[in-house]
Amino acid sequence: MEPLPVDIFQLRRRDPAAWSALLARYPETNDAIVTAVTSEALCETTLAFPSRAVDCSHHLRRYVLTLAGCSDPITFIAKQTNAIEARFYSLYGDPPGTAIPRCHYAHLDGDDSWIVLDDVPDHFPPAAWVPAQVDGIVETLARFHAAHWQHEADDGTARAESLIPHFLRRDEGPYTWQELRQSEAALFEEGPGAALSRHAIHSAGRLAPYFVRAANGLVVMRDLGGWPGVLGESHLAAAADLLDDPVPMLAPLLDLPPTLLHGAPHPGHWRLNLFGDTFLVDWSEAQTGPGILDLMAFIEGYPLLQERRDGWEQAEPRLRHAISHTEETIIDTYLLTLSAELSGRSSARAFRATLPAARCLHILLTWFPYFATWADDMPDRYVWQRVNRRSETEVGRYYDAPPVGMRRYLAGVFERFLRACHSL
Repeated sequence: MEPLPVDIFQLRRRDPAAWSALLARYPETNDAIVTAVTSEALCETTLAFPSRAVDCSHHLRRYVLTLAGCSDPITFIAKQTNAIEARFYSLYGDPPGTAIPRCHYAHLDGDDSWIVLDDVPDHFPPAAWVPAQVDGIVETLARFHAAHWQHEADDGTARAESLIPHFLRRDEGPYTWQELRQSEAALFEEGPGAALSRHAIHSAGRLAPYFVRAANGLVVMRDLGGWPGVLGESHLAAAADLLDDPVPMLAPLLDLPPTLLHGAPHPGHWRLNLFGDTFLVDWSEAQTGPGILDLMAFIEGYPLLQERRDGWEQAEPRLRHAISHTEETIIDTYLLTLSAELSGRSSARAFRATLPAARCLHILLTWFPYFATWADDMPDRYVWQRVNRRSETEVGRYYDAPPVGMRRYLAGVFERFLRACHSL
């Protein structure tokens, strides 16, 4: 991406001359003159839990440009982000690739990095998806992975690997117990070390901090006596076994060919417009690894409606009968598209064999760290157990109780987790 003769401060101050310079980079707008610029704050979903909306007014905004001699304004999205997303767009955003919005400007400055993207309105939110759109999303994900297949070997290796991290490896060596105690001091004070082995830390690579948070969530749920009807002792024991020895879960994933991953392609990060275009937004967790990790993140996030309202308690699971797609349909669509794009260079058998490992890793590192955040809000063990053993109607009257819809959804999540653990 060629540098612009302007800086982020001019763009953020809504300087018409700076935005005119940005448009001048492209033949179709090189003679456009920006006469006025306005902006509005936007919100986006968090990655830890798809349906939880946060106030992003300070780092996610839509800029509306008025052009001389043109009655219709044009819009862009500007976002303060991390270094990974800024680097990703520098490498792949201009010209854009499959599923990637065009990036017009990328400023790299750690967690104060800044990017300017094409506006990609969400005309079809997940709650309104029909089967053909789900097929299109899965096919787009497979084409994106195929376009970057064997990412580490084909993409300039040293440069690409240094800019986009591997999902597991930490090039400077494994985390040490002492490093984790220092970086995650608050969690270690709560006692997750008792559920986490040093062998696990050595094996987890750059995932080690996430394992610490998952261990903390395991401690929290055990202190609460589990979650009646959702998370029993068998589920907690399975999670503890993986935290003690994650190699059976991680080794199969390392055997798959690497590709470029979005990192969190749940339904809330897809944009489908009226022109049939399909985009993935928020590449702040971009990484290198097996494509099955992205596919599993989509499968597990698919049943959740993206309400975009504050508070996780607003999330409600999608009714499965509303869309006829099953997990097998999604997997088959992905594998058929991947095989067609790679001319048979992918192995469907090897891919399917790693499904349990991918599911275990996703659930372990998504939901158990989330449970750890409950520690300050949950009642004591007695109240928690008593409330959650009541009927669905009675539970709905308690402020501290999770909503019934989430209980049903998570009961399915952890049953799948237990089956996957037994398949490793």
